[in-house]
Amino acid sequence: MRKVFNRNRSRFEIVAEILKIMRVPTSRAHIMIQCNMSSAQSGQYLGFMESSDLVRTDTVAGRVMYQKTDFGREFLGLYSKIIRLLDPSTSAACLI
Repeated sequence: MRKVFNRNRSRFEIVAEILKIMRVPTSRAHIMIQCNMSSAQSGQYLGFMESSDLVRTDTVAGRVMYQKTDFGREFLGLYSKIIRLLDPSTSAACLI
C-alpha cells in the first residue's frame, strides 16, 4: 500500500508514478485508481505525457491502453537517479 504524505505531489512525482505502474499496457481507469487521481487529472497528465512522447496509446480488444515509450523509460531511470542522489536512503527498488 502507498504511503500517504501530508504534502502535495509535484508534477514530476506524478509523471514518474504513472510511468512506474505501466509495466504492462495499462488502462486509464487503472492509472486513476493506482495514482489516486480524478478523471480530469488523469486526462490532463496522460495528454501531456503522450504529447511529450513519454507514453503511447494502443487499442487492445476495443480498449485504449497506455504504454511507456523508450523515452518514458529513460525519463523514469533519470528521475530515479536524481532521487537517489538527493536522498541516498531511498532504495532503488521503490523507485522503479
